[in-house]
Amino acid sequence: MKIDLFILFFFYFASIFSALGYGIYFQKKINIPAKSICLGYSLLIGVFFLLIYSYFSNFFYAHNVYHNLILLFLGLFLFFFNHINGIFLKKNLNAFVILFLLIFISFLISKSHDDFPYYHFPYTYYLTQNPSLIGIGNFNHGFRTPSSLFYFNSLYYLPIIKYHLFHIGSAIIYGSAIFIFFSNLKEKLKKNNINYLYFFDLLSLVFILVFFYRLAEHGTDRSAQILIFLIISETFKILILKKITFFEISKLSILFAITISLKAFYFLYGLLLIPLLIIASKKIGYKKLMEKIFVNKSLYLSLVLIITVLITNFFNTGCFIYPLLKSCFINFDWSIQTKVIESMALHYENWSKAGMTPNFKIDNPSNYVKDFNWINGWLNRYFFFKVSDFLLGLIFLIGVFLVTFYKKKIVKKSFNKEILFVYLTIIILLIEWFINHPTLRYGGYSLIAIFIFIPCALLLERFENSVALTRKKTFIILLIGFTIFIFRNADRIIKENKKYNYNPFFYPYYKIDNTYFRIENQIDDLINNYYNCKNGKKICNNNLDYRVIKKFNKYIFIKKK
Repeated sequence: MKIDLFILFFFYFASIFSALGYGIYFQKKINIPAKSICLGYSLLIGVFFLLIYSYFSNFFYAHNVYHNLILLFLGLFLFFFNHINGIFLKKNLNAFVILFLLIFISFLISKSHDDFPYYHFPYTYYLTQNPSLIGIGNFNHGFRTPSSLFYFNSLYYLPIIKYHLFHIGSAIIYGSAIFIFFSNLKEKLKKNNINYLYFFDLLSLVFILVFFYRLAEHGTDRSAQILIFLIISETFKILILKKITFFEISKLSILFAITISLKAFYFLYGLLLIPLLIIASKKIGYKKLMEKIFVNKSLYLSLVLIITVLITNFFNTGCFIYPLLKSCFINFDWSIQTKVIESMALHYENWSKAGMTPNFKIDNPSNYVKDFNWINGWLNRYFFFKVSDFLLGLIFLIGVFLVTFYKKKIVKKSFNKEILFVYLTIIILLIEWFINHPTLRYGGYSLIAIFIFIPCALLLERFENSVALTRKKTFIILLIGFTIFIFRNADRIIKENKKYNYNPFFYPYYKIDNTYFRIENQIDDLINNYYNCKNGKKICNNNLDYRVIKKFNKYIFIKKK
């Protein structure tokens, strides 16, 4: 029925504006002036604060429909209150709404991410039914590596729509990044400031539109990689700025915190802080930089978010970062055992190096991943299947940019040597990616693209294009990018209609079946059995695979050895 499409559309925008309301309100609390920020960052700040809240609140109570409805209405109230009193909001709101109207087409999906039924949905749904439980990593491998997106999405388990907004987080991060890049381009054109950062932002924006057009494939990985593009953009902005303010530090700390909370292994990207600190200390002096950092509220809140993520991981598995054995404490009742941790670490490495595919499995994984024994297998089963296609797409994208902005006359520009520090860090991260987890979803998309975009942006800024001509060419590039985004999603929906009988006008939701609730049912059964045994009832089974105890009003799930 068309009413279902209207319901999804209504809750889609209600969720976005509610998160935006929190962002606008809290950016004032951390001393970020409204005039200095675009709505994309306001929305990300809303995500940031809701992430912190979701982790803390779930420790005490479930994110049920009543709790979430109050949270939604409070966010909408904050939005409308600030809309009435905010001039900057009124000026940018039209473009913001139009962008998320376009993104709505990617929000319509029938087939979700492959990991969605396995653990994305079950974990998010678990958060809506229970306050945090201890030892839930014993139920499912995916429950050992939860993403902050699950906590954010759990806040949108609402009446009528129920659990059909469990991919709203990806849409919000996607739309925020696009709007930020678009706003950056608009501001630079207005100030006649066409430099390598302008072209890097334009390349990143078109890349996100064209390569990440399918929201169902985002999972938890692509949202983090989208934020990496923003982190690099903000890093280059600091290189260009003569004066570094609290605002720049706040943006980077928030971006880093959200990215790490999405996937713990993005701790590695903290390497980017080294050139940042060196460059910033040269600009304003080490003492002034430390003063700006240590009085910055966003930095402390970012640490709060990261620490709560690590503590949550610990209560789930006994590890702060699973399956990093050095971060694990195996002596707790609920802890995952050493053999299992080592086995899963090998599994993840073997999978990322193409030792395991849907149609193939290597006989000796431990020998396969050793040294560089995996190179040939990775080249044959992964590189010439996915990476090569990705590289061809990137080459075509770069070709379009070079043809569009090419001019015979080359402008001589002084080269900022500080760019080399950032570029060297990207190379180090790329080498680490290749040696340890060379799959595109584990950071490969962003690292490879950024590695190519930086020299390309430096070349593009040397072509002598006037501001007026650059504006026209940018419009053409963006028009192509958005057109490809719309047509690829329209084509996807047509294919899903043929393959899955998906009709968004009749039923616009992704499909759910009983298997999605299997872990929540298992948790309920174990808790019921615990009380049956405690109260001495006949219906008590002591031969289950899991034992339940209760301490400090918390259920602890222990897997029997």
